[in-house]
Amino acid sequence: MNKPSIRDVAQKADVSTATVSHVINGTRYVAETTATRVQLAMKALGYIPNHAAKTLRSQKTSTIGIIVPDLANHFFTSVVKGIEDVLEKAGYQLLVGNTNERVDVEIQKLQAFTSQQVSGLIVATSALDVKDIQMYLPEDVPIVFIDRIPKGMDQPSVTVANEEGAYSAVSELLSTGHKHIGMITGLNQLSTTVERTSGYKRALQEAKLPYNTALVKSGDSHVQGGYNACKHLFETEQITALFVANNLMCIGAITYLKEQNIHIPREVAVIGFDDYEWANITAPPLSVVHQPVFDIGVRASEKLLAQINEQPIENRHELLATSLILRSSHNKNDESE
Repeated sequence: MNKPSIRDVAQKADVSTATVSHVINGTRYVAETTATRVQLAMKALGYIPNHAAKTLRSQKTSTIGIIVPDLANHFFTSVVKGIEDVLEKAGYQLLVGNTNERVDVEIQKLQAFTSQQVSGLIVATSALDVKDIQMYLPEDVPIVFIDRIPKGMDQPSVTVANEEGAYSAVSELLSTGHKHIGMITGLNQLSTTVERTSGYKRALQEAKLPYNTALVKSGDSHVQGGYNACKHLFETEQITALFVANNLMCIGAITYLKEQNIHIPREVAVIGFDDYEWANITAPPLSVVHQPVFDIGVRASEKLLAQINEQPIENRHELLATSLILRSSHNKNDESE
């Protein structure tokens, strides 16, 4: 019996051969329903793309695919450095795909990396539920999720204690006398957003203060979103403190405050989430929740290598601790002119 061809797949899926090629290589966006038909046709026919077949004959590649949502975010570049530090020493090359927080682009990257027969995948997903990407996760390729955990995920993972980190930040603001604390959150579908918002709520609850949705504004995890959210909060609410749930949004929020000559911390206290060099040289230096970003990459790489080498994985779902670094942006008593 002849091996199935790309033409056979196209005929079975009722699409063009060009569409099949785009699904296999991730070279152009294909509607999810169409891509699903192509994937099911490939599976039913037992079709293996030519370049994948060549790779199978020579066993696996020495390549690892890394999928991140935003390479402009220093958090993810720092995580990739940690991954690189471990995997390059182990003889692997890295392929990095940026999704711009779009699940459809993430699916394309998964398809492209799978077709190139990578030896493993490290994924920071933008999906809310693993079922949104499940059929594109190769069953025979080791995978580790980092930072974000979609619902229903059972692959190994490395994350940080987001809820505890947010709780510690908001509790600190409460301890210095603030009762009207605004929060700028990330994209609503992300597990990090849910967890950090939960920490904010828990701190308020313990202080016997109500949770007011008007004081919580999404900044969409980006600089401009942080700017817009901060602007909205100051135009509509009487907040005295601000907790910003990622570093890019914090840049946006601080930019707005500087433009409006709103003094930090005399007029508004600020604590951010993520600690980088710039946080210590702002005026005033920024109080932050520190994440062990480099370690996230290191631990994820170690878990991936264990799977590749068919070794047991210790601590399959690893939760790394955060720490609160107090500088001058949140407490009037600490301010310096």
